[in-house]
Formats: sequence, C-alpha cells, structure tokens
Amino acid sequence: MLGVQLVQEQRFRLSITPEMKQSFHLLTLSGQELIRYLQDVAADNPLLELEEQSVYSFKPSRRNNQQVYPSYDPLLQAKGTAPTLEQILASQIRTMKIPHRLEKVAVYLAGCVNADGYLKVELSEVQVELGLSMSELNAGIDLLQSLDPPGVGARNLQECLLLQIQRDPAAIPYAECIVRAGLEALVPFHPGRTAGKYGITSREAQAAYEYITRLDPKPCRSIGCNERAHYIVPDATVDMVHGEMVLKLLATGNPRVTVNEACNNWIQESSPGEIWVTRAAEARAVIRSVQQRRRTLLRVMTAIMEEQKRFLSEGPAALVPLNLASIAEKVQMHESTVSRAVNGKYIYTPYGVYEVKAFFDSGITTVSGEQTSASAVKRRLKEIIRTEQLNKPYSDSQLSALFEGEGIIISRRTVAKYREELRILSSLERKRWA
Repeated sequence: MLGVQLVQEQRFRLSITPEMKQSFHLLTLSGQELIRYLQDVAADNPLLELEEQSVYSFKPSRRNNQQVYPSYDPLLQAKGTAPTLEQILASQIRTMKIPHRLEKVAVYLAGCVNADGYLKVELSEVQVELGLSMSELNAGIDLLQSLDPPGVGARNLQECLLLQIQRDPAAIPYAECIVRAGLEALVPFHPGRTAGKYGITSREAQAAYEYITRLDPKPCRSIGCNERAHYIVPDATVDMVHGEMVLKLLATGNPRVTVNEACNNWIQESSPGEIWVTRAAEARAVIRSVQQRRRTLLRVMTAIMEEQKRFLSEGPAALVPLNLASIAEKVQMHESTVSRAVNGKYIYTPYGVYEVKAFFDSGITTVSGEQTSASAVKRRLKEIIRTEQLNKPYSDSQLSALFEGEGIIISRRTVAKYREELRILSSLERKRWA
C-alpha cells in the first residue's frame, strides 16, 4: 500500500545570483566595452552616474599654420571620405578619349572589381546584362587591365602577375615564361630544374624567382580602404621606479560610477514606490561589480608582473614560463576568474603595449633542468635563421642541434612548428643559389 511520507534531507547547491552574473560579465569586458556598457546602463537608470573621461586639449600649432584662428573648429580638421576603388578606376576611365559604349562597359566592369583588384564576376552575366558581343566585352576587360595599379582587373593570380610583369620595363628576363608555365613550379622552387628547363643559369633562374616574389598578389588592397584603424587603449600601466615595480590602472579603461545623490535622497525621503527602490538597488549592484572588477584586475595584473619582473628591466627576451594555474594559486582565485580578468586586457610597459595574455607562455626544458619560455626560443630561432648563409640554410634537424648546443632541448618537430608559426620557409625554399 502506497503512502505519503515527509522526508527531510540536506543538499549543497551552488546558486549564481544576478549580481554575480553581472560581475562575471563586467570582468570579461575590455576597458572600452565596459564604458559602452555603463553608458547604456546609465541611460536606462537615472540613479547611476558615469564620470566623464577627461580628454586631451588641442592646441593648434602656429609653426605649420601662420594664420591664427580666433577659435578652434574641430570640423576643419575632419577628413573627407576617401574615394572608393570603383571611383578611382572610373575617374581614370573618364579621362580617356574612347567611344561612349566602351566607356560604359569599362565603368561597369570597374564596379565588379573586388577589394583586392580581381574581376570576380561571370562574364556571361555581364554580356547578357549589357547586351554585348564577346569582342566588346574583351575590349572592356583590356581597357580595365590597362589602368593603375598594374594587375587590376585580373581574373586569377597568374593573370595578375603576368599583367604586372608585362607593364614593368625593368622586368627580369624569363620571369614571364616561368609564371606563364604555371605557379605550381614556384612552390617549392628549385633553380637548377628551372634553369635546365629554360636553358638558363641557376643564377638567372634565382633572379627571376626573387623578382616574381616581389610582385603584389593583391594590387588594390591598400586603395579605397574604408576600414577604420583599431586603436588599443591599455587598461593599466607598469614601470620600474627606483628599482620597485609600480602598476596603476588607467582611468580611461576603469571608469568611476556613483549614485546620483539627489535622486537617492528623494527616494529615501519621499518613498515614491517599489520601482525606484529596485532601481537604486540595481545601481548599487553595478557600482559594487565595477569596484570588484577593479580590485580583481589589480590583484591579477600585479601577480603577473611580479612573476615577469625581469621583463621590465631586460625586455621580452627575459620572459619566463607562466600559466593560469600558478597565478590563480598566488591570488587565491579560480583559473576561470583569472582567465576572465586577462581576456582582452592590455598593459602599457616600458617596451610598448602588450596584451596581458602575452605574459603567459609555455616552458621548454634546458640542459640544466630550468625552464625557458617558448617566445624566447622563437626569438632565438629568428636570429639564427637571419644570420645563416643563404646558400647553405639550416635544416630543422640542424637547428635542433644548434639549440641543444646552447643548452635548450627541443625536437625537430617543435622547431618546424615554431618556424611555421613565425612564417619562415623551409630550408629548401630559403636557399639562394649562387
């Protein structure tokens, strides 16, 4: 027979409150993202006040401009919109004395050129759209490919390189023949085989190859660019002052928020309603989250720079291996909290602006049993390859042996991995034939 029983039991359950979620979210934001978030919150909650960030005052220079203006107008310094690639090509076409129909075709094709300068459109669609014959379409393509910069209007990489070679009066002999034969022979490139194929010397083949590598595969990538520059605003600054490390959080990335005193006093005196009490509680929660974020960032960044103290005096070559677990143990926080704190944060150092994540580096064992950072090994790898003989470059195995001679135990596979990360070619592709 089934019955009803009243049972009491004890359980542990982790509950995340809305305020904790908000603290986690603010901790992951960068300084500029935090300011935008607080501006949105302050616009929605009248009790929250965001302290305005001070900006640098502008003083016009009289050395470059002899005329003195009674007041500074920032609109006078504003730059106009840069012309697009299509407008630049169309302006070149309209200065030519050509038939109107050919001009119309060329201008239409100029609008079909992508940001890199390639004509990526189905010619059959253009032919149907404009009602052209194939000869008229080819004439428009030839006109487009005669414009500046050389290589514009090409339909593939091979045609792009050929257009640049054909318009260069100082082109190296046999470069056009090598490109016309196919780009597959250039990767990897062997001067001896190429020389035997065309009946030239290895030195001439090497000169032609080096000329081809100097051509621009994307001739229009810097023209009509509408992308805005991405500026990095550091969240903190660190320096050595009288032998002591000084780390400060910058106000630009850590804004100050307060509660509007007038609104707060009105709520306490008038008791307008539950909604205003809730708004006041939300404002205080945001302030606590911002203050907690500031304290966490200060603790985590201080711990990181204490571990990387040699970096401040000796530079990037003095970085030591470091991981999240060691910093989390030092500041007595969870690894996920440390990860959120360093995500998207930058710090201004005596050697420039660095992403905080750059100070976390894997370690490589040396002969003495100590650890050296992977970034230091990569820098040393670049130095070795930069000073090698061009006609006898080091292979990955030889580089591994050189590191072992310097007391760094590193395998050939790891050398190849670091070389690829640094975008350094293999020994066969680096070799220059005499």
